[in-house]
Amino acid sequence: MARQMVTRFGMSELGPLSLESSSGEVFLGGGLMNRSEYSEEVAMKIDSEMRILAEEGHKLARPIVRDNREVVDRLVELLIERETIGGEEFRQFVAEYTEFLTRTVCPQL
Repeated sequence: MARQMVTRFGMSELGPLSLESSSGEVFLGGGLMNRSEYSEEVAMKIDSEMRILAEEGHKLARPIVRDNREVVDRLVELLIERETIGGEEFRQFVAEYTEFLTRTVCPQL
């Protein structure tokens, strides 16, 4: 996903460029190392931008998970039990759990 953000959608400091075509879909490893469309220097910049995206995402995600640890743990239990849930069910679960915490832990809110 980060590679596509950088190479196809122009979502990096490299600018609004499309450096890879959409026809090179990855299947059984094919296309993972296909860098013939640009120089090694550009490939290194792409790798750097991908790393930046991953690190920034990680920085954003850690406090969200930490601040919502209880709901994450309950969600893990649900997923172990049922394996999958849909998006609407996920939103409802989080909303109900948040409402429950507000009523029981912080009723003044």
